[in-house]
Amino acid sequence: MRIRKSPLVVGALFVAGTAFAQADTTRRPTSTQRIPLSKEPVSQPMVSRVDTVTMYRTDTVTQYRTDTVTVTRVDTVTTSTSAGVVEMPAMLRQIGGFYIGVDGGAAVPQGDAFTNSQGTGWHVDVPFGWDPIGSPIGVRFAAGYSRFNKRGPFETMSATPSIFQGDADLKLRLPVTSAWTHRFQIYGVGGATYNRFRSIAQFNTATGVTTIGDNAGTVTVNNGIPTTIDDSWHSAWGWNAGGGIQFGFSRTNLFVESRYVHFGHNGDLNQIPIVVGLSWY
Repeated sequence: MRIRKSPLVVGALFVAGTAFAQADTTRRPTSTQRIPLSKEPVSQPMVSRVDTVTMYRTDTVTQYRTDTVTVTRVDTVTTSTSAGVVEMPAMLRQIGGFYIGVDGGAAVPQGDAFTNSQGTGWHVDVPFGWDPIGSPIGVRFAAGYSRFNKRGPFETMSATPSIFQGDADLKLRLPVTSAWTHRFQIYGVGGATYNRFRSIAQFNTATGVTTIGDNAGTVTVNNGIPTTIDDSWHSAWGWNAGGGIQFGFSRTNLFVESRYVHFGHNGDLNQIPIVVGLSWY
C-alpha cells in the first residue's frame, strides 16, 4: 500500500511545524521530507571496493668482526747485588753447541834453546769442542802439527824439526758490548798439551852443547852438530794458554788466535802458533 501526498496534509503539517518551532526554539529542527515506506525491497547499487595493502619488512643484520693481535714481549733480566740492581750483560749465545773447524798459520819457536837452531815455520790445527748456549764456559780439543825451518849449520840435517800435538782446553767466551754483540766474541783457552816431536835441536848457551833427541851431553864437532843425531820420535806433556777473537756469519765463525805452548825434554821447549781459521756449528 502506498501513502499518497495530499496538499491539505502537507499544508497542515507545515503550519504546525512552524508554530512548534516558534514556541520551542531550543528543540532541534526535524526534517520535513517524508521517507517513503514500502514493503518491497530496495535495490542497492553494486559498489566495487579496492583495498591497498602496504607491507613493511624489517631485516636484522648481525656483523661479526675478528681481529688478530700480535704481541711482542721483551724481557729484561737483572741481577741484584748488595750495591743495588745491576743489569746482566748480554750473553754471546746466538749460536752454540758442538763445532768443528780448521786453521793454519805460523809456528814461532821461543827461547834460546829452541831459536838458535830452528826458525819460524808453519802450523795447522783441527779444533773441535762444545760451546754451551747460555754459558760462557765451554771445552775445546785440538789436533795440530808444527814444522820448523832449520837455521845455520843445522840446514844440512836430513830430518826436519816437527811436533805433533794434542790439546785439551777450557774455553771462556767473554761478553762484549758493541754493535756486533751477538756476532763478535773475545775468548780465552787454556789446558794440557801432549807433544810428539823429533829432530828438535836444543842449544845450551852455558855449555855450548847442542842436544838432538836423547843425545844429551854429546861432544859437539862440525860447527856444533852432534856426531850422532837422534831423529827418532819422543813424547812430553806440557801446557798451553792463549786466546783470540771470532766473528759469526750464520753458522760459521771466522777466528784469529794465538797460544803459548810449553813442554820440556832436556830443557824447555816453547812455541807460539799464530793462526786464522773457520769453525762451523
